[in-house]
Amino acid sequence: MRELYESLRPKEARMLHWSAAAAAAALWFSIAWRDAWVLLLVPIIGGWFVFLVRRNRRLDPMGHAEEDHLF
Repeated sequence: MRELYESLRPKEARMLHWSAAAAAAALWFSIAWRDAWVLLLVPIIGGWFVFLVRRNRRLDPMGHAEEDHLF
C-alpha cells in the first residue's frame, strides 16, 4: 500500500485525500442519521484529540524528554 501511495503524483494524492475525507463525511452523516449523538461526539472527540496533541507538542516539542536523561 505504501508503494502505491508513494508512486502517486501530487494531484492524485490530493484527490485521494479529498475522496477519503468525503467518504468519511458521508459515513459520519449516514450514521448520524440514525443517532444524532454522533453529530456531537465525533467533533468533540476530534477537538479533544487536537487539544491533547498540541499540549503534548508544547510540553515536549522534539519528543525526546525521556531520552535526554540517558546521556
